[in-house]
Amino acid sequence: MPDPRLDAWKQLAEPEAATVLAAAALVVADGITPASVVRLRKSFPDAPVAEAIELAGARGRASGKFADASTLMLDRAGLEQATSETVAAWKAARFGDSPVLDLCCGIGGDAMALARRGPCTVVDHDPLRAWMAGRNAGVTARVESVETTLIDHPLVHIDPARRDESSGRRSWRLEDLAPDLDSIRRIVAEAEGGAVKLGPGLPRPTPELHSNQSLSIIAEHGRLVQAVVWTGTLASVEPCEAVDLPSGRTLSGSPSGCAGAGELNGAMLTFHPAIERLELGAAALQEAIGEDASLAGELAVGLGLVTVPLEAIKSVSGDWFRAVQILEVLPPRPDTVASALRKRFGDELGEVIVRTRAAAIDVDAWSREFKRIPRAKKGVTVEVLGLRLGRKTMAVLAVPIELQSSSTP
Repeated sequence: MPDPRLDAWKQLAEPEAATVLAAAALVVADGITPASVVRLRKSFPDAPVAEAIELAGARGRASGKFADASTLMLDRAGLEQATSETVAAWKAARFGDSPVLDLCCGIGGDAMALARRGPCTVVDHDPLRAWMAGRNAGVTARVESVETTLIDHPLVHIDPARRDESSGRRSWRLEDLAPDLDSIRRIVAEAEGGAVKLGPGLPRPTPELHSNQSLSIIAEHGRLVQAVVWTGTLASVEPCEAVDLPSGRTLSGSPSGCAGAGELNGAMLTFHPAIERLELGAAALQEAIGEDASLAGELAVGLGLVTVPLEAIKSVSGDWFRAVQILEVLPPRPDTVASALRKRFGDELGEVIVRTRAAAIDVDAWSREFKRIPRAKKGVTVEVLGLRLGRKTMAVLAVPIELQSSSTP
C-alpha cells in the first residue's frame, strides 16, 4: 500500500512546487498562525500545505548543519538527528573509496558525504526517510529492516535510532537503541569494517561491538556532537581518538589520568571537551610539554582540572586545553571575591568571567554581584572559578594565559 506521506513529499520535489514552497517560507518567517495556514490552503488547494510548511521550516533551520539546504528534502525531526556536513565529511574520508551501506540513513546527512567519495547505498525501514536520503545523496535507496537487510557492501555505517519507545523522547541509553546491540554486533561482524554512530554521552568503558574496535569522540565548534565506534578494518590502533572540527585536529591514545596530585598554584588547565570525555589529558600534555607532563596533577578525580608549574606551559601549543594563572584562593563568598578584585586590580579590572565545576556556586548570582564593580573597557580579564574539593568549597581567582595555537591540524 502506498505511503500517503511519501506521495505528498514527492509532490514537493517537483519543479511546480516552487511557488507553494516560497509562500510557505514566508509563512514560517512571519510566524505560523492558524489564519496564515488557512490562507495558504486557499491559495494552493491541491498542494500538501502541512508538508510544505514543515519543509520550509526545516530548510530555514538547516544552515547550522548544511552550507546549502535549499534543495534538500528534510523535516525538523530528520534535521535534528542528521550528521552535519562538516562531521559527515570528516567521517567519510575514513571509508576511502570502497562501497558503503548506510543503515538507518535518516535524511542522508552521512550518505551525502559518503556518496561524494565513492559508491553508497542507503537503507531505512521508513519509506519517507529512505526516499529523502536517496534523493538528497543521489544514491540507491532500499526500504528494508536493517536487522534483516543483506550486508552486501564491504563497509557499513549505521546510525541506530535513539528514542525511548515508551515516551517517544530521544534517549542516550544503550538499551533503547534500535536496532539493539546484538543486531549491531551481527551487522558489523558481517562487514569488513564499520562505523556505529552513537551519542557523545556513550557510557564508558565503550561497549564491545566487535573484537577489533576503536572510539572517536567528535566535537564541532567546541561542543561534543557524536561518538563513533569504528570496527574491523576501519578501527584505529589506538583505542581512543579525540576529534576537533572544523580544524580537523585529532589526538589518539589510551585513557590515562595525570599521576600527581594537583595543588592550587601555578597554572590550571581545562581540557578540550573531547579530551576530557576520553580521559586523554595525559596524552594531550605529553604532546604539548613533553617530559614536563610528569609535573601535572589532577585536583580531583573526574573534575577535569589539572595544575602544572607556570613555567611548564609557556611557549607551548594550547590546542587541546586552555590555561589560567592561579592568583588567589578565597572563601566561597561573592562579596569577599568582589573585595579582592577591587583591591588587586583597582581601575584596571576588565571583564569578570564566572565559571564553576559540579555546580559548586551559583554562576548567575555571582555574575550579578560582580557587575556592580566598576570596569575598564580595556582592563584585565579575570576568571573566578567556584570549586568543591572534597568537603571544601572555594573560589579561585585567576587570569587567562595566552597560549600558542598549532598552525596545522
